[in-house]
Amino acid sequence: MIDNHISILGKTVELIKRPADKLKGINMGEKLTFDFFDGLFRGEELLFVKPKSVNPTPRKCALVTERLMQLFGLPVVFILAPGPGYERKRLIEKDVYFIMSDKYANLPMLVAMEKVTGRKIPDRLTPVAQYILLYHLEIENIDGKSTKAIASLMPYSYESVSIGLTCLSDVGLCEKVAIDARSKAIHFNSAGKLLWNEAGKYLIDPVEKKIFCDGLNSEKEFPVCGINAMAHYSMLNRDPEKWIMMTAGEYRQSMGDGSIVNPNEFDGDIIIEIWKYPSVRRKNTAVEWVDPLSLVLSLKKDDDPRVEEETEHIINNFKW
Repeated sequence: MIDNHISILGKTVELIKRPADKLKGINMGEKLTFDFFDGLFRGEELLFVKPKSVNPTPRKCALVTERLMQLFGLPVVFILAPGPGYERKRLIEKDVYFIMSDKYANLPMLVAMEKVTGRKIPDRLTPVAQYILLYHLEIENIDGKSTKAIASLMPYSYESVSIGLTCLSDVGLCEKVAIDARSKAIHFNSAGKLLWNEAGKYLIDPVEKKIFCDGLNSEKEFPVCGINAMAHYSMLNRDPEKWIMMTAGEYRQSMGDGSIVNPNEFDGDIIIEIWKYPSVRRKNTAVEWVDPLSLVLSLKKDDDPRVEEETEHIINNFKW
């Protein structure tokens, strides 16, 4: 049953009041203060919160947003009565998503999604889109799962996963299929090696940058990448240098705390590859080696015929 509707970016969004059995975890004070609605915007699930009386303070909105996102894993959007400019400014400063009458809204994720859907078809996958695709191929079949369910498996926010799935849809690798009036599921148009081959022209090199150093004073264990990871997956011999993979955030932290000894672009005992996305893995698990499909993509430009032969061996013997 449709209880209400609002307008977002000129588009009508139908609101369905969230039933009591889907409000588990919400305390009595919140139930007395707010009404809760489910809604879809461009196929993405949102949780709308509407005060029953006056607008709560921006701080209260921020605290409620954090709690509800932890409970339900959905973006939270407040439907507020018209308020003064300073109130809107404080809401924006606290990263609260809100709609305030038909004139004002703070919906950066939704605006980003709108821009994605209105642009021309991309010629490459984004790092998040590629991570999702490789997770599906290497770790777990996510066909038929909702955006919320997929986001729970990823090292990314719901918003980033939503935009990554839109990228995969834009290039024709998947589509969003309605589960019911409130949510949609992802369906890949091909499977296994055929999906890999169809994605080929859109796949990116995961390596952003490569540096050398003389030592790494860190207790953290980083995945092995490059030639030494290839040696793990194939018959290729290891390099004498140590190869490790870091994300951009890990690299910045290591540079900031001085744990990378003499970083340079030319020579060293350790080769560090800074990747555009983490090694594909199950969430909150450690891995010793970067995932094989990302490894293949990272070595695509290596002109050593032995490397080319072994990458083909990995693809041909991969358990699709």
